[in-house]
Amino acid sequence: MNDTTLFTDVRVFDGTGADPLPAEVLVEGNRITAVGNRISSDLRAVHQVIDGGGGTLLPGLVDAHTHLGFGSTVEHRSLRRDEPEEEKALLVAHAGRVLLDHGITSAYSGGNRLPRTEIAARKAFAEGWMPGPRLKAASWEGSAGMVEPGVYDFPGTGGRASDPASVHRFVAEMAGLGVDIVKLSLSGESAVVAGTSRIVQFTDEEVAAAASAAREHGVWLTAHAHAAESVKMAVRHGIRAVYHCTFADEEALDLLEAARDRLFVAPTPGIIHANLHEAGSEPEPGMEVEATAKAVREVVPELVRRGIRVVPGGDYGFAWNPVGRNTRDLELFVDWFGFTPAEALRAATQYGGQVMGMGNELGLIRPGYLADLVLVDGDPLDDIRIVQDPDRLAVIMKDGKLHKAAAGRRVPVGA
Repeated sequence: MNDTTLFTDVRVFDGTGADPLPAEVLVEGNRITAVGNRISSDLRAVHQVIDGGGGTLLPGLVDAHTHLGFGSTVEHRSLRRDEPEEEKALLVAHAGRVLLDHGITSAYSGGNRLPRTEIAARKAFAEGWMPGPRLKAASWEGSAGMVEPGVYDFPGTGGRASDPASVHRFVAEMAGLGVDIVKLSLSGESAVVAGTSRIVQFTDEEVAAAASAAREHGVWLTAHAHAAESVKMAVRHGIRAVYHCTFADEEALDLLEAARDRLFVAPTPGIIHANLHEAGSEPEPGMEVEATAKAVREVVPELVRRGIRVVPGGDYGFAWNPVGRNTRDLELFVDWFGFTPAEALRAATQYGGQVMGMGNELGLIRPGYLADLVLVDGDPLDDIRIVQDPDRLAVIMKDGKLHKAAAGRRVPVGA
């Protein structure tokens, strides 16, 4: 089987935020090997040729906060989220394929109640016998007192003794399963339990214990952190990815800025938009939906101004915010946070490769980089919304293999 592909007549958005330029792109095996105005004609005859038709070639997109195991995609909705383990494993695989169908070639998990299902899916996606993105698998969301997965009452720390030993053990156990990421709910979540987003759920000793275990076992930590103090706690203890940052105050922003070279923030506008407009009923008192939307619109531009890497990933997987809508985050980055389309795409590509821990080989269109590519019919820098239309994604390539190639894109060899 031919393992080389030449993209012709494309405008290349290389992931850095620079303006797209006309070019050809050569892929050999799973790597990009040449980017130029015209690839040498003596090589051309041995390649599968993809006619870009003047479209825009992007690095594969990265989602930094998605839930493959929540059970809902644009093709299948689950209001239950309590399916048996066997069914849940199938749903994880299904969600991975839907992500890839929508141009998401890499995903950084936001948590899974059954982490072994993501570990298995990660292997299957990597080996290529099941379609899905490059995946960083996560634990379930550790919450106050290390209750069982799926039991989230967010009581805070006031009514219990600090228990760093159990937190250390939790991180070690999750690492032992083989996850890449251990997630801690450092704050509550008002959209789940009213009034809890501003309540810190862990003691400082407990987060220090988690960080120690993560270093010992070679896993990353992610923090669910709405409350200002929970954001500060995450930064103080070296947590790598901070979700939400909704109510970050000046001190929290200063800490984030000082640590900007080692962390990422995913503000999750997708779920906020869905809670506002698509949850199906009026929010109950204490759910803070409007307050959350207002706060995040204020805090994210300040994060960007301070040079903190903000990445898309909108908590997709809920029935009212299903997997497959992930690229709506890019529109919200533009409309809510003031990004240009190029800046939003850079967050989903170059910064996406970095959040995956693969910034030296993923997220850019450059020789030597992995061949994760998406060909868009049209110019997303003119209208960022077109990346939400799977029909406009003419070609999707992951690891040098075509997942999708629209009819008429493949040109006979030697043509």
